[in-house]
Parts: sequence; structure tokens; C-alpha cells
Amino acid sequence: MPEAKSTAPGSSSKNGRIHYIDGIRAFGAIAVVIVHILQMRGLRLETAGVIPGFDYSGGLGAGLGSDLIRMAFPLFLNLGTLALKLFIVVSGYTIMFPVVRSKDGMPKGGIKGYVKRRVKRIWPPYYAALALSILFILLVPGMNTLTFNSYHDIALPLSPGAVVTHALFIHTWFPQYAQTINTPMWSIAVEEQIYILFPLVLLPFWRRRNSLLMIVSAMVVAWLPMLFLPLEVYHSTRAWFLILFAFGAAGISINYSNRPREMMLREKVPWGWVSIGMMGLWFVASKIVPRLLGFDDPDSLMRLEAFTDVLFGGAAMSFLIHATEVWKVGIPKWSIVAMLNWKPAVQLGLFSYSLYLMHVPLLSMLTLVVLQLGFTGEMFYVVMLITGIPLVIGVTYLFHIIFERPFMPDAARKSTPAATPQLQAARSEAIGH
Repeated sequence: MPEAKSTAPGSSSKNGRIHYIDGIRAFGAIAVVIVHILQMRGLRLETAGVIPGFDYSGGLGAGLGSDLIRMAFPLFLNLGTLALKLFIVVSGYTIMFPVVRSKDGMPKGGIKGYVKRRVKRIWPPYYAALALSILFILLVPGMNTLTFNSYHDIALPLSPGAVVTHALFIHTWFPQYAQTINTPMWSIAVEEQIYILFPLVLLPFWRRRNSLLMIVSAMVVAWLPMLFLPLEVYHSTRAWFLILFAFGAAGISINYSNRPREMMLREKVPWGWVSIGMMGLWFVASKIVPRLLGFDDPDSLMRLEAFTDVLFGGAAMSFLIHATEVWKVGIPKWSIVAMLNWKPAVQLGLFSYSLYLMHVPLLSMLTLVVLQLGFTGEMFYVVMLITGIPLVIGVTYLFHIIFERPFMPDAARKSTPAATPQLQAARSEAIGH
């Protein structure tokens, strides 16, 4: 019996948006929110550095509930960490999409148009979130102290250096400021720096007919600083995320370019199986080999991450290629792509940037309230999960309406996962055929 399909192909929308990508953003954002809820009382915060006098137990005691939370935390921590890296691959995939479809192999409006769109899309919500985060620290009782042993303690102290470096998107180059004010903003700075390097380092190689050289150039630029930067600074910058971005850019080119080599890759390579295989290699290289070889000290693990993440980037790229090829011809009713293309997930993904920007300050203030109400131990986490997730979604949607949606392109604002005719590949003369 043939496998059930959706009623029509999901190749593209009239506005040229691949809807299941927003579903990826939604599920990834929720994973990050859950991680931070579990960290709100400091559970296992040694991953972010040691704070003198900090209680890393998360306020948990003995008992089944506390044990279950301790067991769940590593799972969600890994999911949240991988979600951030997947966001970078997806970013390369989506930003490269209009380039692959263009007539001249350039972003719409050239480099100037590209820069204008990135500034309009990223800066207004970012600066609004930065201003609100600073106001919360200054005005909300308890948000400017280190006394309640919470995830928010990493955001302190509020200092002129922290404000200036955040305003310039360079706080990742200063480990003392990298996670202050609003901790997740470090990844926005990393993306902003990648956006600058994209037209300078990656795009020229792609336009010269070689996606592989584009990835190699990213590796050179990303790994070279490890030779001369202090390890703490190098790790804070996450310079190797440029490689993940390049993987995403190569993936969309394989999906839609009509270059002979990439058409062959699109048609002949079993990308779903490649993704599973590379994910397995990533797990062995990052989780098993370091223990077997004794490379499990923090410095070694930080260095190793810059290389093992290439395997994850390859796995993510392969999944996106496979998923989009499935999406083009018709989404199986019961499949991962169908789940990602689920309308509520797509709608949540449309404001995942706002959710990501504002969820930690909101959860930090909720933590103060929940502790004041006397909830401790595992009940603290139960209450936070039950109230925190809907609170964050509701409030960040309002933030999205005010500070993000007015600056989004019309295609994104009106996006829904309705099926429409297939997108055309870029013209051959634009992509070096």
C-alpha cells in the first residue's frame, strides 16, 4: 500500500518560503526554553563558569522527582546546545536561498541590499530586547543582586563595558561580558559577525562554482584564530560556527542549483542516510572518543568542539537537503517533515527570534516570583514548566508584534504552510553552469 501523502506537494509557497524551516526554529526554541527553565536555579551551571558561593544543586534534594529532573537535564542540555548550532546551519540555508535563485548569483540588491535587509531584520528586535533587559535589571527588585542563586546571576554585574560591547555586537570577544545582561544574546553577536563574513569569505567561492571551496574557506577562517587567540576568547567567539553556516549555504545550493555537480549530488546521494551516519560519527567523536583517550578536561573539550561540530554541521546539512527534497514532491502524512510543517509549529517559528531574545529575562523574573511564593525543590521546576512556557510564548508574541513584525518582509509576515507550485532553480548563467 502506498505511503500516505499530503494533499499536494509542499515544494514552496507563493512567497518562496520553505515552511518546515520555521517548524525547526520553533522546536529548537522550545528546547532552549526548557533548558533554561531547568537552569533557573543553577542546576549544573558549572558549564557556564564557576560563580563563588553559588549553589549548583539547583535547589534539588533527595527523592524520585529530584532524581528525574537531574536525569532529564543532560538530555535537554544537549538538545538545547544542538538547537543553537542547528539555528546557524538553518541561517546559512535560508540566507543563501535567494542567492541561489537569483539571476546573477548575488543577493537581491547586491551587497548593499543584503546589508540593509540584515540590519532591518536583526537590529530593531535586538536593541529593543537589550534595552528591556537593562531596564529589568535596573528596576525589578532582585534582578540586580547575586543572592538568589539563579541562572540570571551570570548576567551580572551590569557594567558600561557590557552595555557598549553588546551594543556593538562584539561582547563574544570579551569573555567577561559575553553572557552578561541577557545571556542568550551571545549567539546573536556570533550570527551578526557571520553575516559580515558571508559576502566577503563564503559567497565569492560559491560564485566560482565550488561549494566545497566555500566550506574549506570557512574552515580556514574559523580554525586559524585558534593558533593565536587565548582559548577562552576563541571559544567565546564560536568562530567555527562560520563552518556550520557554510554547510547550510551549500545545502540549499544542492537542493536548488542546476550546476551539474550539485544536480548529481541532489539526485544520487541518499542524504537521509548520510545525515544519520554523520550524526552517529558526531556522537562517537564528541561523546565517546574523548573519554577513551582521556581528553575530557575543559580545555581539551573546548578545542575538540570546534572540530567535532563539523560532523554535526554535515549531518544538519544532509537532513535539510533530504527534508527539502521530500517537501518538494509531497510530505508523507506521518513523518518528521510533516511534524515540522505543522501549522502551529510554523506560526511559532515565525516569532522564534523574539522568543529567543526575551525568554531568559522573563524566566528570571518568574523565578523570583515562584521562589517568593515558597515553591522549592522539584515543585519549583514543575511550576516553572507549567507557567513559564505559556508565559514566554504569550509575552514574546506581543514583543514580536511590536518590535519584530513591522521589520519583517511581507513574505514572512503572511507565511502559512500551504502547498503551491515548485520553486525554479537559479538560471544556469547565474550559477556558473
